[in-house]
Amino acid sequence: MSANAPQSTERFDLNQARVTGAVQRMWSSGPDILLRLLVDGGTEEQSDRLTLMLPGGCIKGQPVTMMKGDRITVAGHLQDAPYTETGRQFAEKSRKGGKLLEELPGLAEITSERMATYVVVHDLEFATAAAQPVVNEVTVEGVISRVWNRNEQRFVRLAIYDQHTSTTGKAGKNGRPWRQAHYVSVHFVDGQVGGRSINLKVKDRVRIIGRLSERRYSETLGLFLMRTKKIAMLSTAANADDLREVRTPRVATYVQAASLIQFTK
Repeated sequence: MSANAPQSTERFDLNQARVTGAVQRMWSSGPDILLRLLVDGGTEEQSDRLTLMLPGGCIKGQPVTMMKGDRITVAGHLQDAPYTETGRQFAEKSRKGGKLLEELPGLAEITSERMATYVVVHDLEFATAAAQPVVNEVTVEGVISRVWNRNEQRFVRLAIYDQHTSTTGKAGKNGRPWRQAHYVSVHFVDGQVGGRSINLKVKDRVRIIGRLSERRYSETLGLFLMRTKKIAMLSTAANADDLREVRTPRVATYVQAASLIQFTK
């Protein structure tokens, strides 16, 4: 392609979220502010919490004053946040705690790459009425990069190429820049959406409308070691079978699907 050839217009995936709730806690991450939001509409049995990011601690470039207990409505986009977990952190969150580190020398030094999901806030409004309307809505579209099941539940990992993704400096197709996708996990309750069973596969392109949900589960030490390719460590432990089943609690943010469009070529 010549330098003067026209470039095709970039098409961006949809990635929009809007939610209401109460601020529970806030902390800094470099210049950014992270906060935990207790999402409105929960029950005693199930209350969802989300992590929000205020880039630079600002909204539209302006500093914001916020305190614990404030009720807010935010709009923004979903973004994955990779982080590293150590074997020591796994052990400390488990019921065995420090004893697990004593029974399995070397565990503390193991590292595992994990991913959290943030709502990056673009707009924020404070509740001005006692009865704040409950809002929890999200629209995302992209390409499926992974499909998996857990019991009767179906999940997919979605690669989203929206206008907020960063460019890599490499040239993409048709003169467009190569972008680093945002990755978001989607939960299809009981393997269905809209009362219909789904049949999705890797590389399918979809649009999903739903709500943000926090899913609580536990992970065994055996699975942790398999993911880090250190499962052989258990072979030296006298009580390997018991240690394999030691669990630590997990919390993950998903889009719980309410409707699905499966695009075709």
